[in-house]
Amino acid sequence: MSYTDQDVREGRRLMNEGCENRLVIGDKLLSVTAPGGPDSAFDRYCDEISLNPKTARQYRHTARMCTPPVRQIVADSGVHVSYSALREGARLTTSGKPYDEGYSTLRSLLQEAREAGAGRVSVPQYRRALGVEPALRDLLDPSSDTTLADYLGSLPPQERDQALRDLVEKKAEVHDALKRVMDEKRRRDRETRGPGCGGGRSDKAAAVARDLVRLSDQGAAFMSRYPPSASLAFTDEQRVACKEVLGTLDVLATWIRVRVLDDQMTAADSRAEARDLVGV
Repeated sequence: MSYTDQDVREGRRLMNEGCENRLVIGDKLLSVTAPGGPDSAFDRYCDEISLNPKTARQYRHTARMCTPPVRQIVADSGVHVSYSALREGARLTTSGKPYDEGYSTLRSLLQEAREAGAGRVSVPQYRRALGVEPALRDLLDPSSDTTLADYLGSLPPQERDQALRDLVEKKAEVHDALKRVMDEKRRRDRETRGPGCGGGRSDKAAAVARDLVRLSDQGAAFMSRYPPSASLAFTDEQRVACKEVLGTLDVLATWIRVRVLDDQMTAADSRAEARDLVGV
């Protein structure tokens, strides 16, 4: 299944209408139940209009932060901004101030988008500009719910490349985080992972998983060997060699997705179909 540019324009129009509706609902909530008023009255009103009170408070707060002048700036920009993005800017920090007070950062992003001919400002892009993207140490933590691969995989290609550059530029933080991750990997290897990575030597799947784990460890160890203070002045020949390595690694990443992850999903679907046939 594919979609056209017209489908995108229509979808964005509908999303913009949904955003406007949420803001208008927030305006109504502000007019009838001001913040700081009795919670009981607010909850009763939400019940009357069949709106969850938690969602209603979010609508009311975002509408208060995203004033009509800000909404007009977004509308006049011609750049698609979702309600989720406006909500991110309105969210309060620990100090009680909005992450993007007055939406000054969003205004800058809108200007950049217009100059670049971009059609939208996405939530991940906005979060990075606000400095509220997932912490690097959390992404690299093996016990984290969101892995680095999950985070990067959720981004569009252009934003993914920029996110990777941002991570690499955080040299000291990356070095410290990788060292901590390597220490954790070694500890887990000693405690939980056997040499067969869960299978015997004759098990090809176990061999592939084991080799991929080793490649991952080697990649993390490689980056850890060169601290931020290391000077890297490449010759032209060395730079060409590095580009060739990058191409090989890109192919390897695609191989893992296609041969390992996609194959496993296909196999799981086949098993599910077989179970359905048996049931029939």
